[in-house]
Amino acid sequence: MGFASGSVTFRRFAVVGQQPKRIEQEMLDKLSEHALRPGDVGVPEDVEYGWSGGRHVLDANFSFEHNVFNDCVSCGMRVDTNKVPSSLVKAYQIIEEESVAAGNPSGFISKQQKKEVKETIRKKVEHDLRSGRFRRSKLVPLLWDLPSGTIYTAAAGSAQEQLMELFERTFSLQLAPLTAGSLAMRMLEPRGRRRDYEDFRPSRFVHGPGGESEWPQYPWAAKGPEPKDFLGDEFLLWLWHEADAKTGVIGTEQSGPVAGADVTVYLDKSLDLDCAYGQSGKDSLRGAGPSHMPEAKDALRSGKVPRKAGTVLVLNNQQFEFTWNPELMALGSAKLPDVEEAETPRVLFEERIALLRELCKATDALFDTFLRSRASSAWESHTNAIRKWIMHPPKSAAA
Repeated sequence: MGFASGSVTFRRFAVVGQQPKRIEQEMLDKLSEHALRPGDVGVPEDVEYGWSGGRHVLDANFSFEHNVFNDCVSCGMRVDTNKVPSSLVKAYQIIEEESVAAGNPSGFISKQQKKEVKETIRKKVEHDLRSGRFRRSKLVPLLWDLPSGTIYTAAAGSAQEQLMELFERTFSLQLAPLTAGSLAMRMLEPRGRRRDYEDFRPSRFVHGPGGESEWPQYPWAAKGPEPKDFLGDEFLLWLWHEADAKTGVIGTEQSGPVAGADVTVYLDKSLDLDCAYGQSGKDSLRGAGPSHMPEAKDALRSGKVPRKAGTVLVLNNQQFEFTWNPELMALGSAKLPDVEEAETPRVLFEERIALLRELCKATDALFDTFLRSRASSAWESHTNAIRKWIMHPPKSAAA
């Protein structure tokens, strides 16, 4: 099951609406009611989707034993595509037309016969689809954390749209993606700082290609559904500066998600950058300590900002490793600390859920710490420090 073992890849969605306070049989019954169980009659749709028990792609059973762990519902969304390859349909057509033409004295097929061939091919394609020969199934794991009202899943693109529609159809509840922009609003608004959020504009860490008067545009965020997601890129740059120019140990707020704990962060293995001005392209650095490579600072000086990074995070002597996309607050291939002496698979899974929660609390605490600075009058002094750090040669070059 997706989150029960190995590394996990996920982003988060907030459940919007009056969700159940505890897990009851009715929830499992609703999942079962909307499970995907392909029928034997009728032509399947090009794309079909519904719930899955999550243990494997054909699992359509739901129970407390297999789907409820540590106040969470573990299941999946099954997505089936049903499509005969166009090259095969074309082959069917050519073979059928040649067969019909061979029976004509002229050796050519008539217009009426072409229409008949088209109908013949349609029926053949429908037969192929009914047989399931071209059914392709995919399982998207999902974890519903009721206490926090959060969905963990790797659904993206069309799968995200399908999940949001299916969840609303099943539970009459909506899902809201937790990206950098939407999470910033959720953190700042309860403190009466909505105006600060609305006033956020991209910070300028280096002069743009057009000179001092040009400001970064973050074109990927400006064109997206949440224009404040550029805060995720600034957050990652802030983390990079904290790790490189300081100790990498970041103290969080006493009222924050991890209540004043120190979180240690450093970047490792991978670093992807893109031009905030939309002009100088992308850079992808791989290897040990990519943030210390001379090319990394060169990229920053050319107007690029970090968008994704291999990250190591240490909280309470526990180490987590993952690839972080802070624009979407998405974690890829996250390695959780080993669970020692788990007596049963259930205990192991519930311990992993606790670790997953701790990891998300830590990333939220770091983002919260960044936002408190970003929304304060001290932000300009922070940007000045980051500007000087960017222009300073890396330690290896200086030596």
